[in-house]
Amino acid sequence: MTILADTREAQVSQLLGTTIEHLDITDAAFKAAESCYLHLGEHLAQANAQVFVQGSFMLGTVVRPHNRTGEYDLDLVTQLDVAKTSITQKDLKEKVGALLADYRKDHDSDICESPAELSEGRRSWCLHYGKFHMDVLPAIPDADSRSETAIELTDRNLWNWQKSDPLGYVLWFREQCAKQFEEQRAILASAYGSVDAVPKHRVRTPLHRVVQILKRHRDMYFADDLDHRPPSSLITTLAAKGYEGETDLTDATIKAVQRMPRHIDERNGRYWVENPACAGENFADKWNEYEDRRMKFHAWRAAVERDLRDLLRLTDGAVALHQRMAKSFGDAPVQNAQKTIGERTNNARKNGQVHFATGGLLTTTTTTTPVREHRFYGG
Repeated sequence: MTILADTREAQVSQLLGTTIEHLDITDAAFKAAESCYLHLGEHLAQANAQVFVQGSFMLGTVVRPHNRTGEYDLDLVTQLDVAKTSITQKDLKEKVGALLADYRKDHDSDICESPAELSEGRRSWCLHYGKFHMDVLPAIPDADSRSETAIELTDRNLWNWQKSDPLGYVLWFREQCAKQFEEQRAILASAYGSVDAVPKHRVRTPLHRVVQILKRHRDMYFADDLDHRPPSSLITTLAAKGYEGETDLTDATIKAVQRMPRHIDERNGRYWVENPACAGENFADKWNEYEDRRMKFHAWRAAVERDLRDLLRLTDGAVALHQRMAKSFGDAPVQNAQKTIGERTNNARKNGQVHFATGGLLTTTTTTTPVREHRFYGG
């Protein structure tokens, strides 16, 4: 069924949602990344290391790189089942680095390309491939946490072990849009055979799209100022806390950025956006070191609302709408979205499936190719 947008609000939401569809990761790029981390996971399992995905790939909020030369970023955790008292941060980091170096040297696979380079970061190691890179975070179980999925990780600049819970975070995120999440799984069930067969990381609710919209707008806004670009963890957390079940995509995005300040705390003179799955992890920690990052975050947040309201206030035709949206989200994806909307509408007219609706209700029904589940997603 195709719903025709008969109000400005509905037109903006339809074009915005379809634009983001075109910025979602392609099946080919997803499968390429999937085959590589599955292969890596199988290799590291021989050393009794558990590998699982975290971040946007696990959440379903990946957005294509803004620049053609940009790379997808796949975040992994490599967890060794050892006690904190039996290993140091330095030893853990070096042990995982050695495993990755051996993997790169001995790589032999027809289903996965060989990583071109291995580099070290502050907390993680990075395997560089052609169109993506894998950040591999060394970790051990957090024996002091009540959560079975909590971890402790290394940081070469800090004395203490750092705590996190990436799998717990995914569960929290999905709880923020639980009703919409189950509705979308039911819609996708026909493509996968049943609701239970729908991979959770393939579901896109309005909240998922809001996060993708914000990440794309951020990438465009900070294209020439990468040092001040707010991290995805901060944006995702504040957007999810500010989401209250809205179904209209433009309305949901505007209200999410409006509500963000409510969820920014000050603790003993320090700005704080706590990881909802791990008390003590602060996603706004850099604001306390660099005040200009906080100021630029709020300037960007205001720009998101201003740009979306400008789209709603436009009184000209579709061409003006497309041109204005392209300034914030890029010309190519907006043009592709316009073409897709036209094709869907024409096909629906031919089949007698066109319906009118008001309120800009977001529909996210798409044609998908089933992707098999696997153990490295952590359940």
